[in-house]
Amino acid sequence: MARALWKGELLLGKTRLPVQMLSAVRDQGIHFRLLHEEDLVAVEQRIIRKSDDKEVPKEERRRAYPLDRELAVILQPEELDKLEPEVSREIHLSRFVRAELLGNQWFDRAYYLGPDKDDADYFALAEALEHAHVVGIARWVMRKKRYLGALTSSGGYLAMITLRHAEQVVAVGSIEVPEARRPDEREIRMAEQLVSSIEGEFEPQLWKNEYRQRVHELLDAKARGKVVKLARPKRKRAGGDLADLLQRSLASAKERKVA
Repeated sequence: MARALWKGELLLGKTRLPVQMLSAVRDQGIHFRLLHEEDLVAVEQRIIRKSDDKEVPKEERRRAYPLDRELAVILQPEELDKLEPEVSREIHLSRFVRAELLGNQWFDRAYYLGPDKDDADYFALAEALEHAHVVGIARWVMRKKRYLGALTSSGGYLAMITLRHAEQVVAVGSIEVPEARRPDEREIRMAEQLVSSIEGEFEPQLWKNEYRQRVHELLDAKARGKVVKLARPKRKRAGGDLADLLQRSLASAKERKVA
């Protein structure tokens, strides 16, 4: 069973709902240890001065914000400490908005927000969010950092997705794209046929992390003392115009359905 990362109270008017935050995603990265090639002794990173390569103790380090190549503003640890948000266990809901107003570019990391006790109000709120198709905009402080999030409902339980701030999100209208020829009616119809030909159910278990899988296969083989011959897969270069590419894709999709 997953352990709670953080516990707090969800504030909705005068109602306080005790909740616990659990990660909705799992780290699947492959973590290696760094060794010295000659004697296979573990190595570690240290903070050193560029001028003489001497190690700098933690208490002697200072953070500096560069203004240009020569000037920087130096900050003392106590100055940064005073800027940290006040510790709190409250999740403040500021408003509810229609779910379709939040595009994918706003979402950052997903968490489950489970009940911290048997509370009917918790499940009532989860059901209300699901039926109304709205998300709650929330703010809270966790581990000395202030967060902005979207409160949603997932499978009868509450979920919280941290949101990026406005200055982080790039508006579509500000993106410069090169001018291109507009597709004709034939190309649009073929594109629609291609989309229709590969429609199906949402089956995330079919989408594997192939690189991670290949690395683990290599590790398992080497652990058993086997010699593995590795070959980089060759990429096929696509050629031709859009219509040609769509025709090939449609033919390939039909072959897969027949198989």
